[in-house]
Amino acid sequence: MSDWKQYFWKNTLSNYVRMITRLLLGLVLFRLLFSGLNDAEFGFWSLLWSLFGYGVLLDFGFGFTAQKAVAEKTTTGDIKGLSHLLSTMLWTFVGLGFVIAVFFFSIKNPFLSSVSIPPEYYAEFSKAYLIFFFGMAVIFPFGLFPEMLRGLQKLYLANWINTASVVLNFFGILIALHLKLKFSVIILISVVTTVAPNVIASIIAMRLLKGVSLSPRLFQLSAVKQQMGFSIVAYLITFSNLIMGKSDQLVISLVVGVSAISIYQAGFKVGEMLNMFTIQLQDALSPAAASMHAKGDNSGLVDLLMKSSRLTFIVTTPLYGLCVVYLDPLIRLLTGLEVVPETTYWIGQFLLLAIYSSQLTNSCSKRILMMCGHEKKLLFISLTDALLNVIVSIILAFQIGVLGVALGTLIPTIVVGWVIMIPTTLRFLNINPLKYFAFHFDGTVKPLIVFLLCITITVLLFPIPNDSNFFDLAWRGALAGLPGLLLSIKVARTINR
Repeated sequence: MSDWKQYFWKNTLSNYVRMITRLLLGLVLFRLLFSGLNDAEFGFWSLLWSLFGYGVLLDFGFGFTAQKAVAEKTTTGDIKGLSHLLSTMLWTFVGLGFVIAVFFFSIKNPFLSSVSIPPEYYAEFSKAYLIFFFGMAVIFPFGLFPEMLRGLQKLYLANWINTASVVLNFFGILIALHLKLKFSVIILISVVTTVAPNVIASIIAMRLLKGVSLSPRLFQLSAVKQQMGFSIVAYLITFSNLIMGKSDQLVISLVVGVSAISIYQAGFKVGEMLNMFTIQLQDALSPAAASMHAKGDNSGLVDLLMKSSRLTFIVTTPLYGLCVVYLDPLIRLLTGLEVVPETTYWIGQFLLLAIYSSQLTNSCSKRILMMCGHEKKLLFISLTDALLNVIVSIILAFQIGVLGVALGTLIPTIVVGWVIMIPTTLRFLNINPLKYFAFHFDGTVKPLIVFLLCITITVLLFPIPNDSNFFDLAWRGALAGLPGLLLSIKVARTINR
């Protein structure tokens, strides 16, 4: 059995456990912090962690490079080359972490002044600021080690560590709020539980990577130069994805007005949840593709694409169908709206279709192309998608308002995905298009027909009330989706064959 098949379900299950734990505890923690901190503390907390979110731009693509290098070089046995590469990246990040610490420490006073900290909170917020950015400087080099575990196709280890840290973070902050500890202590708990899983991952990764050394003496710029092209491309792809994810709000603000963002976000939220749930299936594909590419195993890559994309199709389609049918009550449940405006409803439908189409065309294909020497082609596709997204959104926003921004996401996603992405992937792997689509329907037609019948019967016999709650949605979703899901188990089992 191939390594990716051996670890697929372990990695996928741990992905879902991590995601659900983060989601549930995150929602409760948000409520606790919102009610337990005063306005100044909660605002400063939110500001600090929003700055942390932009830290992905300082990765420079080295995370993907480490993942790819570990997968390839452990396959080929190039331990010496791997040691030079990882050592160079690690100590580069140590230096970058030092620069980050020095920079943010030096601008502490002007930064705190610029965000209008009330005088009575200045000393406490100053302490919290130093703790936070010291922790961020430390996490930078240690962030490399979870990527090494991914490269070893041991994503499940990183996930279980991360899940444990989320639980510790939740209970640590819960106790701190109950005891009314200082704001800086709450920040310290949060930072420590963010850094700790990466430190633990470093211990595990180095035990698994036998013979690999991260000594500073192995620092060798030439080792990174060989991978620099890949790192830059990975960075630019990340940047283009960031543009697609964040540009809609900017376009709405500039063309329609900032108040219209709430209308858009209310419709966007269901699609975001669908995307977050379905991407967990593909997280383990990148290192598997890199390992097979290093061995020249083209038949293995074909098998990886065909089986993973079919599994994505059979799982995502019923979820998409449920979201489409129950979009109105889902929006009401997530936002608290009593009545969903028509514009918000159609924004939700357009974005749901865009995410569903992206899952079918991009989710598996991009991960495989990225790790198999086609990163430049993938960059062109990503930049084309991002550019079209912005241009079409602006044009349609002037014509039909905020609804045009949603269409500006949907149209490029469908065109780029089906006209460029799928044909490019099939050509690379030398797969006949008819064989590709026939394989996706093999074993999935019966479960999907059963799902269609079940959801139709459920909607007709059990119409959802206007004042529906989570329980009303849950049992209807289970009634409509479970029979088809049970029939899909046979398809899921083919992953291991």
